[in-house]
Amino acid sequence: MTVQYSAVKTSGKVLNLYKDPDSWFWLSGSVNPYRGCEHNCKYCDGKAEWYRVDQFSSHIKVKVDAQKKFAKELLKLGFTTEKRPKLDNFIHMSSNKPSKTRTPHSIFAIGGGVCDVYQPAEAKYKITRKLLQVAKNFHLPISILTKSDLVIRDIDIIKSINKQMYANVAFSITLIDDKMREIFEPNSSSTSDRFLALRKIRSENIHGGVMFMPIIPGIGNSEENMKSIISESKKMGAEFILPSGMTLKPGKNKQEMFATIKTYFPSLMPLYTDFYGNNNKYGIPDYSSGKYLNPIRFVHEYCKKINLPDRIPRFISPNSIQANLFVSTILFNIAYYYQYVENYPWRKIVNFFNAAKTIELFKHSIQDFRRNDLKEKFTSDEVVLDSIEELLQTRKSTILSQYQNSEDTFVMTPKLLDD
Repeated sequence: MTVQYSAVKTSGKVLNLYKDPDSWFWLSGSVNPYRGCEHNCKYCDGKAEWYRVDQFSSHIKVKVDAQKKFAKELLKLGFTTEKRPKLDNFIHMSSNKPSKTRTPHSIFAIGGGVCDVYQPAEAKYKITRKLLQVAKNFHLPISILTKSDLVIRDIDIIKSINKQMYANVAFSITLIDDKMREIFEPNSSSTSDRFLALRKIRSENIHGGVMFMPIIPGIGNSEENMKSIISESKKMGAEFILPSGMTLKPGKNKQEMFATIKTYFPSLMPLYTDFYGNNNKYGIPDYSSGKYLNPIRFVHEYCKKINLPDRIPRFISPNSIQANLFVSTILFNIAYYYQYVENYPWRKIVNFFNAAKTIELFKHSIQDFRRNDLKEKFTSDEVVLDSIEELLQTRKSTILSQYQNSEDTFVMTPKLLDD
């Protein structure tokens, strides 16, 4: 396949700010230097029509002014290039405007869900490297997700960002067998090269891990594949491995993946037509039949066995309202395990999730709140209230101890609770 590049000026904003707290990756926004991705992964969600990216893998639009717009938008939001900016609060910027006395501080993804920032175009245009330089100038904590070992080229800047604030580099790894990987991810780095890049990242004391996503039904969810990826991640120094199932949105996204399965794994077509026959607009498969083993539960149990976290440790700035973010992080993680590991009904999860979201965005520390205050402002659920009180008083969670050995697995910060 011949790939064409087109240099374009960014229309609209280059920085995408999230409306709600991100309880999976702990991000507040993302910036994409490209539209389209020549890795051409067969299951790629970015090929879905609602992203409005035509010729997704063959015509790559290069946002040649992305770094300039990124810097301008950060200044407008209240960020500063001062050497040690004073930040007295964490603000979720889509719901709170910066003020003269409060500067927004968030983790941004250099990249997003609809392109790989280290696809082959980056070797020529170096837009991602320029975005990283902007992040460094503004002392931003950043996160990168890639399927390419090209990220090692920028280890100098990433290391500097991590030293002054925080940087996390994660590699999307789905299949341990590289011949199998070539079927689904034809233009990405090999599985072994990604693992070697992870080892290099971790050897430089940069935070990093593996996004085991998507776990491809009937293929990636084999016990051999899952154990191999988890074990190799541990061997290469991963701080975490985060699993996820596979979504297929109706239209191009689903059609291309189905065509790939029909060509290479025709015996799996009944599974796919049954599993994705609901045509859910978000591509969420139908788990109701019970025919498909929950891979996230398997990953969790095996990760726990070898002492590898299956959640990304959250960086909490020492200048944020730490008590609030610590509590919300733990509540979000409880909701995650209840939903994806235990498969509990939403009614048992929703109060944890909603309380976490409200506390995350609350503008004052809840460190010294009494139970009546917590009940009035956040939740009337007694189990959730018990959890919040326990966290504030002891920094422990009885519920979460079933899933991880320590709350420190979930957060990283110099000081966990406010004075």
